[in-house]
Amino acid sequence: MKQQKSQVLIEFALIFPLFLLLVFGIFLFGSIFADYLTLSTIARNSAREASVIMVKEESQRQAECDNVRAKYKDYRLPLDVYRWDPKDTNDFYIKADSNNHNIIVTIHAELNENGTMFAKLVDDLSDSVSDDSNALDLNITYTMYSENNLSSGG
Repeated sequence: MKQQKSQVLIEFALIFPLFLLLVFGIFLFGSIFADYLTLSTIARNSAREASVIMVKEESQRQAECDNVRAKYKDYRLPLDVYRWDPKDTNDFYIKADSNNHNIIVTIHAELNENGTMFAKLVDDLSDSVSDDSNALDLNITYTMYSENNLSSGG
């Protein structure tokens, strides 16, 4: 009976770290995916808002796109894994294509190596896995076709 108790203890000592690694991996992937979904939703919503803008001149159209972008200026990501500044045009840009009036939204978020301990751990893990320091950065481009093109295209 005494041997059986120590066998259970040894099995637990071998399996428990693997179980913790699995749980941590699920939490890590969920955190990254939550930030990705948030940014993807912002890109889709802002593209939709900008695509229904009806103005005649291109300069007015880009100004209206900038107004749509300004609506998200105080928006924050749910977790501190990525660094994203909606006020920065390098991180969040809405462009009205002058040829066919389509809307192109570009969002860039970098891994936040100066954030919480969790974000630092993700950054350290990504550096050890890949030589590319931008391997886990998010780049989202969303194109929304203009309402004008859909109605006139036939």
